[in-house]
Amino acid sequence: MTNYILQRVAWIVVILFTTLTITFVLLKLAPEFPPTKNDERDTWLTRQYNDGYYTLEIYSRSNPADMLRIEEIRLEDGVNATVFIVNPVNDSTVFKVFRRVPIFEQYLTWAENVVTEWNWGTSTKVRVNAEAFSLISSRFPLTIRLNVLTLLFYIPFGFLFGILAALKKDTWVDNMMQIIIILFISLPALVFVLLLQIVFGYRLEWLPPLFPIIELESAAKVASGYIIPVIAAGLPAIAGLTRLLRAELSEVLTSEFLQLAKTKGLSYQQAVVRHAIRNSMVPMIPIIIGSFAGLLSGSFILEQVYSIPGVGRVTLQALAAGNYDYNVLMVSTAFYGVIGLVAVLIVDLSYGIIDPRIRMGAKK
Repeated sequence: MTNYILQRVAWIVVILFTTLTITFVLLKLAPEFPPTKNDERDTWLTRQYNDGYYTLEIYSRSNPADMLRIEEIRLEDGVNATVFIVNPVNDSTVFKVFRRVPIFEQYLTWAENVVTEWNWGTSTKVRVNAEAFSLISSRFPLTIRLNVLTLLFYIPFGFLFGILAALKKDTWVDNMMQIIIILFISLPALVFVLLLQIVFGYRLEWLPPLFPIIELESAAKVASGYIIPVIAAGLPAIAGLTRLLRAELSEVLTSEFLQLAKTKGLSYQQAVVRHAIRNSMVPMIPIIIGSFAGLLSGSFILEQVYSIPGVGRVTLQALAAGNYDYNVLMVSTAFYGVIGLVAVLIVDLSYGIIDPRIRMGAKK
């Protein structure tokens, strides 16, 4: 088991490294979008030069030859998104010309900065010149809290309704639940969050129509802001878990070993509790663990619509057309990549924990 875990962790590192490499190259093939204000642009490009992503040429305003060269650069490279001219800042008398180095060299520099200094670069648009990693990590607790609360909300109801539907199979209760399940699975969380906002936020005014500003509102007001997104994300998840558990438990209820348990003296209720429900949980636990990664990806839209300042919303801001924030996107890719890969590893390990017959990494 230990060797298996070490091998999987090594593969996680390899896959994450490959994903970040592909993302870096694709982003760098696109045009650069430094800050628009001259002083902020100067600060950001100077940081890029110090980090090794750009070269720097300095020209003096008082030198006619230098000014002629600046005009030539504007004509030659004015439409080139890899060359940027910074006008004199404050009392300075120099023009700065920054040129991007080749992508391969940038990549080697970026990898060295991340590994040796944990330097992921700075933001250009979301929060100009702020550390990209700090920007994402500050939103990390809020996103995780939202998705953990959703998980804690939908699991009990999913189990309850799934067991009830299996025990009442082919009755009016089961038929009614199947209709509700189809409805909830068909509608995305976006529809639910909009309906809840309109009804409970704007019409009845029972809940905040948008997520409260954490720094300005009380803890109780902030806590109430989780209700709408948790319910909106939880309803489709409840429907999905109910359907899966109903199918699994229905199969177990008709199995031969359950019939044998009843012939040995167990009542129907005892056979269901001791054997049927317990055995139907084996394939469900890995599904629940894996669903956490799915909730994270689904929180992109919820965070944007409900104004939740989480990782998903920042990522969408960094993806705005003509407003790309590459360093923030790299950190966000790493964040979601690590969560997804670790979730897959935990799912694989859970099979061996839940079912003793499975030995992860065992040889034939």
